[in-house]
Amino acid sequence: MTNQELLMSHISKLSEDEISSLLDTVTVMLQEKEPAPKPACPHCAAQAVIRYGFKCKKQRFFCKNCGRTFVTTTNSIMANSHFTVSVWKEMIADTLHGNSIDFSAKCLGLYHQAAFDMRHKILMALLELPVVADICLGDVSEFDETFVLDCYKGKKLDTGIGRKPRKHGAKALKRGISSEYLCICTGIQRKGDAFVATVNRAKPSARELGSIFEGHIADGTLALCDGLRSYHALTGIADCTVRDCMNQECDDAHFFNLNTVNGFHSFIKKRYEFYRGVASKYINRYNALFAATYRNAESIIGRLTETVLAVTGTSYYHNNKDIRTAGILTI
Repeated sequence: MTNQELLMSHISKLSEDEISSLLDTVTVMLQEKEPAPKPACPHCAAQAVIRYGFKCKKQRFFCKNCGRTFVTTTNSIMANSHFTVSVWKEMIADTLHGNSIDFSAKCLGLYHQAAFDMRHKILMALLELPVVADICLGDVSEFDETFVLDCYKGKKLDTGIGRKPRKHGAKALKRGISSEYLCICTGIQRKGDAFVATVNRAKPSARELGSIFEGHIADGTLALCDGLRSYHALTGIADCTVRDCMNQECDDAHFFNLNTVNGFHSFIKKRYEFYRGVASKYINRYNALFAATYRNAESIIGRLTETVLAVTGTSYYHNNKDIRTAGILTI
């Protein structure tokens, strides 16, 4: 008796429920073995793609249109990575939830340096994510600045710094706002998105505010501020109205206030204190993290994970050299 005849004889003895269960199991097994859909070519966006063997244990594809090959991680944040998709997903979630690097390294079984590099690759990709990079504040938006002490964690102080190293929790040597502080300029739309950047120390000038918010304020916006004259520069980059909340009548205090941006500043300070400071040269990467995760961390996790782990025409890949040289703050 052949194997096929033996199989048929066993199946004929099964009840209807057992046959139905067997069919369900076979269907699931066939679905699991079905090859994943072929992505569009990241070089020319053509759909004329065929499987072309394997490279470094990853499925390789060949584009008939442009004649170039690519693998399942080309242009993604996982390019040249030895870690699995599940590890990257966990690291993305930990980053956006505000967990520390050492916590993520311990949970995922990574060395500190590996977790550090992954964290900053995610932050750099977050800076380039359209939903974060192309934020445009509109309707009623509040603008203000907050200050954090400069920080050189992770390296020895240069001889030209002019101060001794500080311990965690130490205060500035000078009273008031001084060159020891970094200015985090923030704009947040009421019931909307936030945009944050650092380009200076102490109070921001009109030119600096223009460079930060140009392209990020919609026409017709009512911009509320605390009376700093520099904010009137916003009218030069968008057709908006700037109002001083400090010079309003008491009856208007329920509307003309900066409660939303002050709440956002509290969120930033809590995260900053939890991290025990952020290296000043990386502050803008963390500014993007603060702005993206305030109010809508869960939705950003899904968008970031779906975008940076996929093969697309936009490259979200950064190597370890980029982490230490690209987009760092030099003030």
